[in-house]
Amino acid sequence: MRYLLFTLTLLLIPIPLAAQQQYTDGACILLQQQIDRFSQQRQNGNYRSAKREYDRFCQKPVQAVPRGRQAQQAVPVNTAATERAEKVLPQPAPVEVTAPQEAAPTIAASAAVTAETAASDADTIKPAATTSAEIAVADVSREPVVIQLAADIKAEPVAAEPEVARPEPAIPTAEPAALPLALPQTQPAKQQDLLIRLLNSIPLIAANIVALLLAIFLVTSWLGYNLPGFKGVFAEYKLNQLLRWRLSKQYLHFRKLKLFTVKDELTEIDHLVLCPYGIFVIAVRSDRGRISGSETAANWSRHYFGSTKPLMNPLHQNFKNVEAVKHLLQLQGTASAQTVHSVIAFNRVAQFASSMPANVMFVDATAAYIKQFTEAVLTEEQVNRFAAVLKQASTA
Repeated sequence: MRYLLFTLTLLLIPIPLAAQQQYTDGACILLQQQIDRFSQQRQNGNYRSAKREYDRFCQKPVQAVPRGRQAQQAVPVNTAATERAEKVLPQPAPVEVTAPQEAAPTIAASAAVTAETAASDADTIKPAATTSAEIAVADVSREPVVIQLAADIKAEPVAAEPEVARPEPAIPTAEPAALPLALPQTQPAKQQDLLIRLLNSIPLIAANIVALLLAIFLVTSWLGYNLPGFKGVFAEYKLNQLLRWRLSKQYLHFRKLKLFTVKDELTEIDHLVLCPYGIFVIAVRSDRGRISGSETAANWSRHYFGSTKPLMNPLHQNFKNVEAVKHLLQLQGTASAQTVHSVIAFNRVAQFASSMPANVMFVDATAAYIKQFTEAVLTEEQVNRFAAVLKQASTA
């Protein structure tokens, strides 16, 4: 009698359990969509499983319960079945989960959705494959205790496995093509590069120019060629420095004066010194060789390397410059005209073969010659007036 009652109890328990197991509205809608999708292929396993689950678990769909209320709803648990399952299946260690637990119907619905997506992908390979939801339904019909156990296990929190950082797959990159050794430069880049090189080489270029000029000067001076445009520059510069260093401030110095004579002929004066002791008009010569001549001779001679060449008397050449100064200062026909002196300064490359006039000398002796005049012949007012006229002529 006891065994009969136990058997009847086991037979009656699955009926209310099966009646209570229903899917939610969302799960039923997904099953209906799958049925409509495979309605033309009624022999397909997806259609058959979806149709069977819809007919059995969607007669009275369960409304979805908000997550805030799911934790408050109690899930019916079969104590006897749970004790039997604990002996067979090991229970996972409890882990705190912040997300709220879902009830068994919601889990079954999610399993049905997963089965739908998996079945659609494997339709061509395994058309008769069964889904996880179908297996669960079969277990409900045969073993209600196991169904209740599966629901209880799914409702419990599951230990979250720690995420392991998986190495990202290496993306093959195309190797860059080998560039040529020398890429063609654009026109602006070439011009900029050329300009930089030119600026960097300016010191070297200047040094080469100075060396070339020095070499030309030495060669022409040694050979005796008369290059006034080159050798005269050095002689005039040397005289300019000597006059500034060796003469006091009362000696006013002027250079490169361009004046007109009485006949309106233009002439250029190399140096002019104005002081109370007189006016000195200086002409610089850079002739090389042995120079010989007299004050009254029209031509002098220059002997160099066995050859003798005529040289115009420098005093006669400088006479034109003296007359231009007298014309500018309006000293012609006056007593002050005798205060204008003509001076010829030769460079040291020349040698005097005979005695030369007193006003013919070397460049380095010019300042000493001027200092020999110690008697004042011009008043201070005349010096200031002549200085103003000469400054105006030099700037004109």
